[in-house]
Amino acid sequence: MNAKRIMEFARGWNNIRGAAIYALIACAALASALYSCSQPSHPPQQQPTPLPSAAPALAPSPNSIPAFVPIPDDVPFTQIAAGKYHACGLQADGTLLCWANNISGSLELPVGNTTFSRVSAGLNFSCGLRIDGAIVCWGENNDAQASPPNGRFDEVAVGRDHACALDDGALICWGKGFPDGAETIQEIPLLSAIQAGSGFTCGLTPDADMACWKNIDRELAITPGPFADIGTGLHHACAIRVDGSAFCNEEDQDLHSQRSQPPPTKFVQISGGWYHTCGITESSDIECWGSGISGATGERLSAPEGKFTAISIGWRNSCALRPNGHAVCWRQQPDIIQQNIEQIAKTQAIDLTQAFGGVKFEQPTDIFPWTNGRLAVVERKGTIISYSDEPNAAPTKTMLDLTDKTVSDRLESGMLSAALDPQFEEFPFLYVYYNTLKEPEDNLDSPGMAGRLARFRVEDGQAVTDSALTILDVPQPGPWHYGGAVRFGADGMLYLGIGDNFSHEKAQSLNTLLGKIIRIDVRDATPKQPYRIPPDNPFAANPEALPEIWAYGLRNPWRMDFAPDGRLFVADVGGGRQEEVSLVEAGANLGWPMCEGNLCEGDVEADAHGLTAPIYTYGREDGCAIIGGVTVPWLNNGFVFGDYCGSWVRLLEEDAQEGWRARPLATVGRNIISFGLGADGTVYALIARKPITRLQPGGEE
Repeated sequence: MNAKRIMEFARGWNNIRGAAIYALIACAALASALYSCSQPSHPPQQQPTPLPSAAPALAPSPNSIPAFVPIPDDVPFTQIAAGKYHACGLQADGTLLCWANNISGSLELPVGNTTFSRVSAGLNFSCGLRIDGAIVCWGENNDAQASPPNGRFDEVAVGRDHACALDDGALICWGKGFPDGAETIQEIPLLSAIQAGSGFTCGLTPDADMACWKNIDRELAITPGPFADIGTGLHHACAIRVDGSAFCNEEDQDLHSQRSQPPPTKFVQISGGWYHTCGITESSDIECWGSGISGATGERLSAPEGKFTAISIGWRNSCALRPNGHAVCWRQQPDIIQQNIEQIAKTQAIDLTQAFGGVKFEQPTDIFPWTNGRLAVVERKGTIISYSDEPNAAPTKTMLDLTDKTVSDRLESGMLSAALDPQFEEFPFLYVYYNTLKEPEDNLDSPGMAGRLARFRVEDGQAVTDSALTILDVPQPGPWHYGGAVRFGADGMLYLGIGDNFSHEKAQSLNTLLGKIIRIDVRDATPKQPYRIPPDNPFAANPEALPEIWAYGLRNPWRMDFAPDGRLFVADVGGGRQEEVSLVEAGANLGWPMCEGNLCEGDVEADAHGLTAPIYTYGREDGCAIIGGVTVPWLNNGFVFGDYCGSWVRLLEEDAQEGWRARPLATVGRNIISFGLGADGTVYALIARKPITRLQPGGEE
C-alpha cells in the first residue's frame, strides 16, 4: 500500500479525553483534561487557519534552541523518553528519573518498582518495562492507559492515550480505544519493534515491512520495506530504510498540515512529534523537518548542534542524548514562526507587575471592580474577596462566602463568575454563578448538580448572604463544560454563557439552555418572577424554543466580554483541534458540534449553512484551552486573551486590509484562568497558584 493509504491508518481523530476549561482549574494534575475532546463523527473537510505560535522566551535558530524543561544536571542516561510536558530518563543502574511538569501525576513514579530496561512517554502518562518483564505505568489514567495488563513482555510503547506491548512478537494494547481492557491484536503480524501514535500503532514485521494498525476501525496497512527503524507522531508515521534514507507518509492536504519530504540524508534513528519529525544522522547530528504548527506547510526545522546517540520526540517537545549520556531537551519551533512573530511585533510595550502585593491565589476564576475603588476576586472554592490594589499592601475582606453551598470538588465545578449590577448605586446587587446541589422541589425534580445564577444585596461593601435570590438553576448532570461567564450588556440585560455539559448534541437544541448564551432581564427580580424575557430576544416568539436563548451552538463559552461598541467577543473552548474567538450576535448559531472553529463535518460550511464562523482560531499545537478575555480601551478596544497551556497573552485586533489578526502582547506564565479589567483600564491576568499579574501600558518600542 502507498503512503497515503498508510496515512489513513496513522491519522487519528484527536479524541483526547479531558475536561474543557475547568478540569485544569480543578487541579493542576488534571491539566490535560482541560482540552476535553469530543470529535465529530467524521474527519473535517476544511483546513485549520494557519497562525503564528506564541513568542518563545528565546527565538529558536539553528544555533539556539530554548530548553523546555529544567534538565537534571550531570545525570547520564542510557535512554530518554519525551512526553508532552514531561520527560523521563533511564539511568545505567535501571532507575528512572522524570522531570518537568507533573500534569496528571506524570512525574509520580510508582514506589517499589525501581529497576527498568525501557521507558516510553505519552501525552500525560508513561510506562516502564521492568527487568523482569512486567510493565508499570503512571500518570493520567482516564482511559485506563496507565493500567497495564499482567504478564511478562519484551517491549512497551506509549502513544497519546493508549499503550501497547509485545509478548513474543504478539501485539497487546490497552487504554483509549480498548474499553474492555487489554486486547491482543489478532489482525497484525508478529512484530519486532513498535511505536505508538494518536490512536494507532506501527511496528516492524519479520520481513522488515512497516505495519500500522488503527484502534478505531481495527484495520491494518502494510508498507513494504525493508525498514530498520520506525517513528510515529501525532498523525503520521516515518521509517528508515535499510540504506539509511527516511520515508514518511503524508497527510491529505485537507487535514492539518502537509509535511515536507524528509531531507536526502542518511539516518540511523527516527522519532515523530506533533507535526514534525527528527532523526539522528549517520554522522550523529540531528535533523528535523515538518511543521511546528497546524495548517503550515512543512519546512526544515531548527535542531540542537552537536553529536547525539539517541532521540525522543514528544508531542510538543524533543529530547536527545549526547555520547556522555547527558540530556538535551528543547521545544520545537520552526524558524518561519519566529519570522512571522517578528513581522507582527507589538508596537505597544507592556509593563508586567504583581497585583495585591504578590498574594498567591490557588484557583481564582474572575476579577472585577468592587466598591470604594477595590477589586473583587472570585475563587473557585466559593468565596469572593475584595482587595486593595496597592503596591506594597493587600488588605483583604471576604465579601461573600458560599463554600458550604458551592460544589468545587468535581471537574470544572465551583464558583465561576460574578458581576455587580451596572446601575449599582440604584440597584446594589451582586450576581453570582456557581455550581451547587439542587434539592427536590415539590417532588418534581430530582436532586443533582446545577449551575445557579443567584442575586445578593450588597450593604456596606459586603454581600448579604441571607438576601440570596435564586434567579436561575440550570441542571448540569454532566461531568464538565459548565461555561460560567456572567456579563451585563450596555442594554442592561444579563448575559450568561453556559457550556454543553458534555452533551454535545444539546448545543443545537433550542429546548435546553446547555451550549447557549442566554439573555434575561433581572431588573426588579422577585421570588415569583426572578427574571423577565426581553421581548427582542431572537426566540422570544418561538413556541418551540426557550425564550432565554440569545445564541447557541457553543461548546464551553468560558469567558466573553462586551466591547464599548456593543459587540460581544466570545472565547469558546475547543475539543481536540481548534480554539476560537467569535463575534456573537442575536440568534447566532456557532455551529458546535458540526463545526469546531472553522473545521466542519462533511460538506458543512459555516457561511453557506447559516452558521457564524469564528473571527480567529488556533490549533492544539499552540495551546489547549482558550482563556478569554477582555476588550481594552488603551489597546484600541482589542480583545486580550490567553491559553491555559500557553504562557502567552495575545491581542486580537481588526485591520482594515487584513481583517482580524492576533499579535503577541506579553508572556505571563502558564495556567492562565481568566482576565479582568480594572476601573482604570488595567488588565489583570489570573493565574493558578500564582499572584495575579497586571498588564499596563509601558513605553513605546
